[in-house]
Amino acid sequence: MSICLALSDADWNLTKDIFSIVGTVATVVGVAFASYVGLGGLSTWKKQLSGTSNHELARRVLVLAYKYRDAVDRVRNPWISPKEMELDNTLENGDTSQERRYTGTCIAYDKRFLLVTESRRELDVTLLEAEALWGSEIKELIKPLYDKSWKLYAYIETYMMSIDPGQDDAYRQEYAEIVRSQPNIRNRKDRADQDTFAIEFNQLLNNVERYLRSKLA
Repeated sequence: MSICLALSDADWNLTKDIFSIVGTVATVVGVAFASYVGLGGLSTWKKQLSGTSNHELARRVLVLAYKYRDAVDRVRNPWISPKEMELDNTLENGDTSQERRYTGTCIAYDKRFLLVTESRRELDVTLLEAEALWGSEIKELIKPLYDKSWKLYAYIETYMMSIDPGQDDAYRQEYAEIVRSQPNIRNRKDRADQDTFAIEFNQLLNNVERYLRSKLA
């Protein structure tokens, strides 16, 4: 014995309309769901991309900050090699040995500070990108490092004026008094715990490290 569901033509047409509506609704819901999933995936991808960009940029800034630190530290190396002091032949004519030694020392410091300037230029370019992405905080953290190196430059410049053999005693004495009134930061100390300049510089660098490592996480 079979059981059949008898439908009139009107009932069948109504049923077809209902199925059509249900199918349309299901399609719309499916598209909406797919769009939701797609947007969710896009959002996740953007977050991943942003995280990758932050990580790479933070790594580059940190590496360049270390490069800047090393350039500043090289300036303070108490040993100056003959290669660093090498003079152009035109600078040697007519100079005494003291004057040649003084000029050679000036040239050595110029070469060392040139490396500081070059490393700062590299860091500054990357900081522009970092500022655009993160705001000005990273530049504010880096600035004290620049200030410390500027103080080092000013101290060494004053020291070189105080020993310039081309100047009279009164001139040298004036600058020598300025040098004596300040902590001697020209050369790094043999003992790290006694090197105030390096300790302060590294403390400032630690602030930069903490900020950047939060971007590396």
